[in-house]
Amino acid sequence: MARILPFSRTRRWRLLSSRTLLTLFVLGSVGQYLIEGNVTWVTQSLRWIDQTIRHQTATIDLPSGDLVQSARASLDSALASTRDSLSDLQANAAGIVDQTISTPSESAPQYDLSGKVVRIADGDTLTLLDASNTQHKIRLHGIDTPERGQPYGNAAREALEAHVAGQRIGVVIQDTDRYGRTVGTVYRNGQNINLALVRDGWAWWYERYARNDHQLAQAQREAKAARRGLWQDSNPIPPWEWRRLR
Repeated sequence: MARILPFSRTRRWRLLSSRTLLTLFVLGSVGQYLIEGNVTWVTQSLRWIDQTIRHQTATIDLPSGDLVQSARASLDSALASTRDSLSDLQANAAGIVDQTISTPSESAPQYDLSGKVVRIADGDTLTLLDASNTQHKIRLHGIDTPERGQPYGNAAREALEAHVAGQRIGVVIQDTDRYGRTVGTVYRNGQNINLALVRDGWAWWYERYARNDHQLAQAQREAKAARRGLWQDSNPIPPWEWRRLR
């Protein structure tokens, strides 16, 4: 009779169930929320993966031709689709965390507008859908974020996504700009999002339009001193200067 050795049985690895994955996802989000006050690890991880893939493909000497160009376009499309899906998942996780954790929030005045964020155009512009199903394009007051194509432009958009994508917000209206957009201060669960973006280094204090906003001025000084976000650059170009140079 053949000798049966211990541990000779084939190991069977069980895949994690979707419920377990969601639990791990939420726990990771809770941990970052408690430490940093928001949930950004998904988009940060995806940004790192995207940069790594682009760096690796850039070092490969591929022949030119329609087939190669088509393959590259398909890769870019797949990465963009994955990014959008994970951004939605991150927004849902942030909502779960907000419902689970009771954290102190900044006091906020009565809102002039409230509703759900249905679109984010860039780091300082979003679209809100109110209770009557009317859409309002909101330009965040007193801040200016890097433009598309400008360094840190995508990062600024992702920072705003991490705070409000798919979430309910309140807006205190300040003005209407020349493009017909509502200009205001955005709040989520009492937190001033305009201020948070400047504090985290993803937006400039737009002194021209908020000269007397000492909170934004102080937040920018702190972000610059700590070299957060775009202040990692030794000489970042303000978006209003970037626009003038284009």
